[in-house]
Amino acid sequence: MKEPIKGFSKLSKAAKLEWLTQNNFENPEATLELFQSYWHKDAIVQKKHDDFVENTMTNYYMPFGVAPNFQINGKLYTLPMAIEESSVVAAAAKSASYWITRGGFKTEVISTEKIGHVHFMYEGDASPLFNDFNVLEEQLRTTTRELTANMVARGGGISAIRLVDKTADLDHYYQIEVCFETCDSMGANFINSNLEEMAKS
Repeated sequence: MKEPIKGFSKLSKAAKLEWLTQNNFENPEATLELFQSYWHKDAIVQKKHDDFVENTMTNYYMPFGVAPNFQINGKLYTLPMAIEESSVVAAAAKSASYWITRGGFKTEVISTEKIGHVHFMYEGDASPLFNDFNVLEEQLRTTTRELTANMVARGGGISAIRLVDKTADLDHYYQIEVCFETCDSMGANFINSNLEEMAKS
């Protein structure tokens, strides 16, 4: 990279590629050709790849392997594995073959609820915080209503909000503990977005 650039994210993909290849590689033309060789031949599919992250230049291919013979809860599966470690795929396949003759794998969903926290320091009398927490809880739910709408429609959302006194661990330290029902999703972005919005309020 020869010098800093401002407004890179606002450039078109073509302009970004031109800047990238011209300022970071000894052979810009060959680099551009290499980048473009990894684009999907279907422009609509490539557009979906481009929209996954900011500043997409090309696609990064990973070997797509499979591990067959996984018996999980009585049903057979072939598991897809996008990984560069061949030994991992081989070990998984061997493990599946071993356990299929011994009843396979048994799984149980214990809970899909996850917990997040907003941490804060408060040096005043905490009694009003606890006594009137139902008012604060409603305010927090209102603040995040737009963020939780889609998850609520799927049967999830914020299941509980609690105020936790942590002053035994550290003076003036409290937490707002939030329980999230994320249904069949990991929910990391959903949880973080809600906690950040709560922290602002």
